[in-house]
Amino acid sequence: MGAGTSATQMIFFITSVIIALGVVGALFLNIQSITTSATMGSKTFSEQLRTDIIIINDPEKIPNSSEIYTFYVKNTGKEDLSTQYINVIIDGSLVPDGNLNKTILNSVNGGAVWIPGDVLQINATVIINTGSHSLRVITENGIEDSFEFRR
Repeated sequence: MGAGTSATQMIFFITSVIIALGVVGALFLNIQSITTSATMGSKTFSEQLRTDIIIINDPEKIPNSSEIYTFYVKNTGKEDLSTQYINVIIDGSLVPDGNLNKTILNSVNGGAVWIPGDVLQINATVIINTGSHSLRVITENGIEDSFEFRR
């Protein structure tokens, strides 16, 4: 039991330390990824809890001139919202952003951000038939309100 045995044991020891470091490194990367995902998910969930909107039109009297329909949506939550990412769906069809004109009414900050309490006026250029219709307005973080109206 001389130098040969000691050298073999040292090689096994160094190899096991290298393998252990590799396993620790892989576990660290996985745990870091899971932590980042959980942080992002909780931030999104928190924003969703603080976000709320309501469509405040009279369902019997929707302002319109030919193909332009006007809808009013109030930010009743506690979260500032961007009007850039508001989606409008009428009768199950997404209205293209080019057919929407979004204006924040009575805004104190110049209409850059849709703050709580502000009303968003949405002018949608669409062709719809006479009868019952449905409207859905969806915010950037997935909060929505639905509204049934007649033309």
